[in-house]
Amino acid sequence: MATYLERDLRQISSVDSLPDFRRIMEALALRSGSMLNQTEVARDTGISQPTVHRHLNLLEVSSLLTRLPAFSRNRTRRLLKAPKIHWIDPALATYLSGLHDPQAVRLSREAGGLFESLVLLHLQVPASLMVPQPHIFHWRTAGRQEVDFVLERGRTLLAVEAKFTTSPRYGDTKGLQDFMADYPETVGGLLVYDGEDIVRLHEKIVAVPWHVLG
Repeated sequence: MATYLERDLRQISSVDSLPDFRRIMEALALRSGSMLNQTEVARDTGISQPTVHRHLNLLEVSSLLTRLPAFSRNRTRRLLKAPKIHWIDPALATYLSGLHDPQAVRLSREAGGLFESLVLLHLQVPASLMVPQPHIFHWRTAGRQEVDFVLERGRTLLAVEAKFTTSPRYGDTKGLQDFMADYPETVGGLLVYDGEDIVRLHEKIVAVPWHVLG
């Protein structure tokens, strides 16, 4: 953190207040895996929205943060278009969130978002090796149906849900089923969880441990 703030960041841009920049980093770390709301970040940190916007761009340019765009191929539902934010290094996001031991992570309300960012990291590795590479989106409707990741490769879709649990259940596949009902060209769904076994939960949905992705 010290190296990034005091050396690497200054090579990219002049930042008037490093404490303010770090405060924004911490606020965004707590929102990893969430839809981006710059007004909310500005309010919670007491820093102006233009400054939040500029610092967010610097975090993205310096490859610490990524904005995951919304899947917007509309069929039958009104879709939300805001991107989600994800920290490229989930361990750094965990540290910035003030979670310094495994038990604290498991009990925190941020655990699901941090796990989601971990899953994205492991999806990006095999995706980067494909030719052509798939695009990765998130999907959320105005009625709050959602899927964490949609991989689009040509006209083929794969829906992926991240669930921070050791015991995946059929009920956890609701978002995946909603998406596949709207987009029948979806080849299947993956429910990525924190366990060890590969489990079939539905005719076209399989639960897989996160560590088999990379």
